Amino acid sequence: MIMNKALKDLTILIFLVISVMFLVGNAHALKVSPNSITVQSNAVSYFNFTFYNNQNTTQNISLDVGRASIIYSGYFDSIGAFPQVFQLLPGQTKTVLFSFESKSVFFSYPISMQIPYSANGVESYFNISTAIIPITKTSIYLYSINSSKSFYPYNTIYFQVNIMNSLDQTGLILPFVYNLSTQGKLVYSASKNEVISNLGLNTFNFTMPINTLSPLLPPGNYYISIYTNYNKNSSALYFPVKILPYYKPIISKKSSFNLLGGSASVTVKNEGNVPINKSDVNLTVNGFNSLFLVGKSSSNGSAVLVNHSIEPSINFLLPGQSITLSYSISYYPIYLIVLIIILAFVIFFYFNRKVVLKKEVIEHKAVDGFIDVKVALRLKNVSRKKIYSIELEDEIPPNSLKIAKAGQKEGKITKHGNSMLISWKEEELNPNDEIIVMYEVKSKVGIVGNFELGKANVKFDFNGKSYKKVSNSLVLHIKA
Repeated sequence: MIMNKALKDLTILIFLVISVMFLVGNAHALKVSPNSITVQSNAVSYFNFTFYNNQNTTQNISLDVGRASIIYSGYFDSIGAFPQVFQLLPGQTKTVLFSFESKSVFFSYPISMQIPYSANGVESYFNISTAIIPITKTSIYLYSINSSKSFYPYNTIYFQVNIMNSLDQTGLILPFVYNLSTQGKLVYSASKNEVISNLGLNTFNFTMPINTLSPLLPPGNYYISIYTNYNKNSSALYFPVKILPYYKPIISKKSSFNLLGGSASVTVKNEGNVPINKSDVNLTVNGFNSLFLVGKSSSNGSAVLVNHSIEPSINFLLPGQSITLSYSISYYPIYLIVLIIILAFVIFFYFNRKVVLKKEVIEHKAVDGFIDVKVALRLKNVSRKKIYSIELEDEIPPNSLKIAKAGQKEGKITKHGNSMLISWKEEELNPNDEIIVMYEVKSKVGIVGNFELGKANVKFDFNGKSYKKVSNSLVLHIKA
């Protein structure tokens, strides 16, 4: 009993496996061609379909076109086939004539139809892509165009065109002309040929490299238009697109300055497709340099200085335009001002001198390494008023051996540290008057050498204030 039950279960399992294998083997037992057709609207169209048995078993085929007519009744009044029942040996083919009686409809894209059939009793189907076109359109014509609706001017425009082939012919060469325009003005045009390779709907891709145009396209509304002509039947389509605004100023600056002055410039190029306001086109001049501005210029229009900034006289820099603003400065006025100040001080002090004290050598002689020198001190009142309490003194070099008074005014000789000091006093001195005092000195300087006489000085009162003035110094060069 147990053995019989196990044998029975095994038999059932083997039968199920064979059944599944049979069903799988018969799924899509046929290869059917063609897989796409184009039918006329409100007419009967005929096509030959080829059925090929791609299985290794004989297939008994039954076409169920009546059920297809019911399923696709919105498109067709009837779908017929002859013969509807036939047998195919392994690897055998069979030609079947189909008829499609279409309704008065039209579709932009082919519909996908499933035609039911049975092979050895197993239900299956094959697909047909079917385009229904108006009976009046018996040519090749543009059907639709697709594209993005907006682009930047530095983009490339890509668009797709659908062509309907209602001639039931392929391999035809079709010329295309496509343009981009705005307000009746053509801005881009190109042409090329395409080969029609499908019945019904054909799709082609086109490009417009508007980024190569110079200047860039201004923002606004544009139209893509495409034209074709076959057998004197022309066809055209239009599609609106928008070019978007694009702001792109390219700025380069140069400057060169030194102690005498310098120059600076800025170049702005509008590589966008919208105007650049003049407030964004400027060259800054700092407050210090603006004081020494000697020149300014603009390559487009004129240049004006507004709040330490060089601006152009034009209101806008248009797309594709460029402009260079420049200025130059000179620091020479600084040096001129300094020179004037120095001269002013010199003139002021010169004309405001009170006295002039000058030290001179009247005569000198050198014998056997000794030098005798007679020195004169000249004091002159160069002011316009008297000077009072005049004390004139001069220090004698420390290597002096002898000092003697000379001239009409005798000086007083006193010891001053390691040196001797000779001095004179005078009560007053009128304007433009001069006094001259003298003294003699003898020193040993060696066979050759220098004998230096330092600066004398004078103290005096002027307008109730005390002043001091020094003279020049002297150096005598003793030669062999």
